Amino acid sequence: MSSPQKVALIGANGQLGSDIVSYFSDCDRYQLTALTRADIDITNPENVHQVLTSQKFDVVINSAAYVRVDDCEQEFNTAFNVNAIGAMHIARACRELDALCVYISTDYVFRGDRADPYTEADMPDPINIYGTSKLTGEYLVKQTAARSLILRISSVFGKAGASGKGGNFVETMLKKAKAGDPIKVVNDIFMSPTYTYDVARLLDALLQADATGIIHGANTGSCSWHQFASQVLSLAQIDHPIEPIPASAFPTKATRPMNSALISDRLADLTTFKMRPWQEAIAAYIQAR
Repeated sequence: MSSPQKVALIGANGQLGSDIVSYFSDCDRYQLTALTRADIDITNPENVHQVLTSQKFDVVINSAAYVRVDDCEQEFNTAFNVNAIGAMHIARACRELDALCVYISTDYVFRGDRADPYTEADMPDPINIYGTSKLTGEYLVKQTAARSLILRISSVFGKAGASGKGGNFVETMLKKAKAGDPIKVVNDIFMSPTYTYDVARLLDALLQADATGIIHGANTGSCSWHQFASQVLSLAQIDHPIEPIPASAFPTKATRPMNSALISDRLADLTTFKMRPWQEAIAAYIQAR
């Protein structure tokens, strides 16, 4: 039996990171080092180099990000320092280690002005600062690391909730419905909901396949946020009205893509693992709560 791969996970206490820690810790294929913001400052190149080169990591997964989309419009320095420059610091250390650099990216690298979902071959064209900072991170990782895997995901929900967001969308809908609060959700913005536990499983499969390049890793299918909310309450067996509203009735600082649904043209050629439909992912999440 071969020795386990040494994997460093940055952003270990985030919504995705928490599920990667949980899943990878149960796999004897990996020796996982979980790193939080207290352990590594990705905006500090000396600190990144010191922490990551202290061990001979085979893989470094960067799930750290500044994800507050509206705040990014004003705090663009922070967005780029974390999502782009910080990613480059990590990629540089990976190059020195000859480690695979895994960068978690987003559907927001796309403009979202068409009906079809986006594949890995489609040209990115972000329309907000968050998306632009993440796309810049993609470019810097590809340019800097000797080997990289860029995994784009979308509208994530997981046990840990999103730090700084007060939970995730599923929990927000359940909380409001149980409290009897009125719920209004936009019905003209479409995306592909993604369960973080499924992303952890996908990452395991991709590492086993020695996959590199850009891969779309959302749960399959797409829906509006209103359809997402309705499915959540239906699966939780909660009867509560959800008022559909247009995005124009809920103005935000950052412009959102109207349809940033993702589909993968690459996964089937790389691994037998399949991301399940978003409806099944929500059902699994609710059952695991």
